[in-house]
Amino acid sequence: CDPPTALHAASKPSSAPRGKMGNQASAAAANAADEYVDGVDYDAVKADILKMMDSPDHDDGSFAPLLIRLAWHSSGTYSSKDGSGGSNGATMRYPLEAGDPENAGLDYARKFLEPVKAKHPGISYADLWVLAAYCALKHTGGPDIDFHGGRVDAPAAKAVAPGRLPEAEAGVDAGMEVDEEGRIKGWERTAAHVRGVFERMGFSDREMVALLCGGHVYGRCHNTSSGYAGAWVENPTRFSNEYAADMVGDKWILVGNDTKMPDGGEVPEEVRPSPGKRQYIDLSKYEGEADDAKEMRQAPDSQEHPAGKYTCVSDWVNVREQPDTGSPIIGRFNKDQDINLVAVKVFGTAIRGLAERGGWVSIIASGGKTLFERRGDVDVQLMQGAYRPTANVPLFNKPVASGAGAGKVQGESFQVCEVATGSDEGEAGAILGRTEGGWALLYSPKRGLLAEKIVEGYNEVPRKPIAGQSGHQMMLITDMVLLWDPEFRKHLEEYAEDEDLLKNDFGKAYKRLTELGCPWSADFFRKPAGGCPVFGCTA
Repeated sequence: CDPPTALHAASKPSSAPRGKMGNQASAAAANAADEYVDGVDYDAVKADILKMMDSPDHDDGSFAPLLIRLAWHSSGTYSSKDGSGGSNGATMRYPLEAGDPENAGLDYARKFLEPVKAKHPGISYADLWVLAAYCALKHTGGPDIDFHGGRVDAPAAKAVAPGRLPEAEAGVDAGMEVDEEGRIKGWERTAAHVRGVFERMGFSDREMVALLCGGHVYGRCHNTSSGYAGAWVENPTRFSNEYAADMVGDKWILVGNDTKMPDGGEVPEEVRPSPGKRQYIDLSKYEGEADDAKEMRQAPDSQEHPAGKYTCVSDWVNVREQPDTGSPIIGRFNKDQDINLVAVKVFGTAIRGLAERGGWVSIIASGGKTLFERRGDVDVQLMQGAYRPTANVPLFNKPVASGAGAGKVQGESFQVCEVATGSDEGEAGAILGRTEGGWALLYSPKRGLLAEKIVEGYNEVPRKPIAGQSGHQMMLITDMVLLWDPEFRKHLEEYAEDEDLLKNDFGKAYKRLTELGCPWSADFFRKPAGGCPVFGCTA
């Protein structure tokens, strides 16, 4: 076999904006920004961030939510009254701001980006944090935001003391008392608190709702950091309007650590807050769907869906370790993603396929919904590349598995430069790959999947079950006020109905958020005559 071709071409010089400030900004500010931007290849920085983005060892298999939160919290300290705080400074590097309870866990995000900073020392931390978030949003199907470089890292004296970020239970009464609509007593004060935080930065109610609906579709809370537990949505690594739609359409119940559910059961561990904390959980998901509400249909013939190349036509589809829907989730495929399915089988009313990279997906869900569409026979070009043995992989002199063979594959991985369909002891449906040592049996109906294809960004490290995938969801009290406050709710309902509208509005609001305090921003605070916007200078 020929050696594998390089996965990435050499980076081209970036055409990204180089931090120009506009006519109103001072020359000193422009020069300061250019010192940080000159020589930075933003395309190369983005490529290195994306190489690290997905990891089966991290929450839900992706670092994207953590990076989106880092940029949000580094920007969300801005005050339009005096120009302090904001993304231009990266002052969360210092203990005063890093120690804000609302920033718990973000030290992991900052450390995660250190290798990128070391490789590209010319980029400021402030630019790196925002650029990483933009990469994360685009990578997960969110808005594609144009990046403007030129943020300058500030000294420790510019760090912002705790108190500017939203606090999950601010203003509510003590205890678990709720009104006839299930709203915790004192929620009006919480709504005023949230509105005040965003008004301080100059945001309208609509922008605030867009930011929360788009931002809280990502990630989850942890008992070990915030004391709250669980994800806001079922798939917390992919942009959607699920946060808004579920808040409007589902039933929610206030819980504490020792709350008994309506059926007498415990609060599910995945969404059980720590002692002293209160949050809402999705009662609709807890109770499940009534059996008679599930659409049933006659089990389809698997002959209608043979092995081959398939495209995901759903927003996303879980990948499970085994075909059983109770099997652990090990990953997800997203809309328009192409995969090769080496085997397709009928399970009750569902049709499920085995991916060439390992794991099972539903092609047709139990209720009849089509999740993948067949595009043709197995794409042998997509099948070429690196493989990892999952069992003993026998070698043969031709693409037919018969007899004792010519040995077996050695090592933790091997390269396949040609793929062919064949047979295994006379049974059709086998897939073999040509290696330096002969034809390796990759899959056969008789022996199953013997080697999984290694796909960059997905399983360079073997996939393993992702924790916290029971499907339970939670909301903080600061989330629920979007449903309860009449002015917030009218925007929430729009986003619940229109994902494209949310994506557009969230992208604009997030860009504005992450440029607060930057000299080129329309929101930039300008001191009276004689002042200077550059860090460290005096009037």
